Amino acid sequence: MRHLLFLSISFLLFSCNSNNKENTPSSTHIGGEIVNSNEAYLTLEKDGYFIDSIPIEKNGKFSYNLKDSNFTPGLYTFRHSPEGQVFYIEKGDSLLFRLNTKDFDESLMYTGDKAEENNFLMEMYLLNEKDNELIYSYYKISPEKFAEKTDSIKNLRMKQLTNLEKENEFSPEFISLAKKSIEYEYYDLRERYAYLINKYFNEFRNKIPQEFFSYRNEANFNDKKLQSYYIYQRFLDNYLKNKAIERCVSLPNSTDCFNTNSVKNLKSRLIISDSIFKIEYLRNRFITRFAKKQINTAKNNQQIDSTLKLVKSFKFPDDNYNELVNLGRLQKNYFVGSDVSQSKLTKPNSEKIILKNILSKPTITFTWSIYKAAHPKQHQRINELRNRYPEIDFLGVNIDEEESFTLWLKILDNFDYNKDYEVKIRDRGKNIEFYKNFSNKILLINKNGIIEKSNLNIFDPNFENQLLEYLNQI
Repeated sequence: MRHLLFLSISFLLFSCNSNNKENTPSSTHIGGEIVNSNEAYLTLEKDGYFIDSIPIEKNGKFSYNLKDSNFTPGLYTFRHSPEGQVFYIEKGDSLLFRLNTKDFDESLMYTGDKAEENNFLMEMYLLNEKDNELIYSYYKISPEKFAEKTDSIKNLRMKQLTNLEKENEFSPEFISLAKKSIEYEYYDLRERYAYLINKYFNEFRNKIPQEFFSYRNEANFNDKKLQSYYIYQRFLDNYLKNKAIERCVSLPNSTDCFNTNSVKNLKSRLIISDSIFKIEYLRNRFITRFAKKQINTAKNNQQIDSTLKLVKSFKFPDDNYNELVNLGRLQKNYFVGSDVSQSKLTKPNSEKIILKNILSKPTITFTWSIYKAAHPKQHQRINELRNRYPEIDFLGVNIDEEESFTLWLKILDNFDYNKDYEVKIRDRGKNIEFYKNFSNKILLINKNGIIEKSNLNIFDPNFENQLLEYLNQI
């Protein structure tokens, strides 16, 4: 699960043995310590664009300066696989934080000026995460009552911010960011409510009054300062899902409008993304994401070719488009009926095998990456299924580059994954850059290595019915 860490900064001098640039008072400084680091570096990003890699020393410490000439205040992102943290920073600040990767959530600690600001933003993020529980508790109530609930949440957050303003000297830039954080959480709650009604109770969707969505007139779909902000991106994502459904329903004789994984829905989201996003990062991010999902769930060559033709019409950047073309070429090997028995794999003991060597019964293969924070949740679900369906094997297939073999073994140990059911793809050849898009790809293959079902979702409520249906046929 991705966690956002909002860290503020003071002019503390951080001393650590580092080969990085010398810390000077005129620079904006970040530093700290990572215990049980997974990699030898952190990466730093701004608005989705890579800035630099920050080495981590053997003692776990790191230090880095953002020089004034290159610095823009606002939201930045740290990444230390598989986690990511977003923090707010202004010119001349200094940040120290410490975490233990084995206990990431509870071990995060940070110090600096602006502690109140960042604690507030951190709390907003954590509350937004809990919104999932709130949504599932309240999405069956009437739109009027849910509107009252969201109004109450928004007012409570604003009151909390007002009280903090009275006690602290917040900058105008931070106050603006904090208020937007509250606004977009409010917008997102309503979009997610509407999405659940569309998905599970679409017969009631017409009971949602139009004024329920009046905030859409105020929303900025091209906010440069928020473009990398998690809550803002979540709102945009849910908005696009609902607009695609609305677009489908408005067309005559439309069917399957409420399946957000359908080719039709994803195509609509591509078209809407092209029309509303003017910021390059947001436009490329959402178009690439939806196109990849459409390609990864395609059932035939025609669906892939249609997606590529549509994206081409958007005058998409050549590099991004060519990546989609190569992904489509790879996906064409994984349709139902394809033979994957000769796939080259490596076991945790370094033994090189092909998939056919370890097939003895129907097998669910699930791909995962050490660089994706979702893999613990993915493995937890697989363990539940493995215990429930002993007549099926469940095989984890790591899709990362072969150079990450040692790190892969470390992750298997850290998370106590069963090595008897884990392998790693090898000899990926020219497809090395594109397997990263196959994270969480679920296939059901028979004991001969032929794909029987593809595009499965282990978290779909209907997944086990699909398994039982298959088992009853063999």
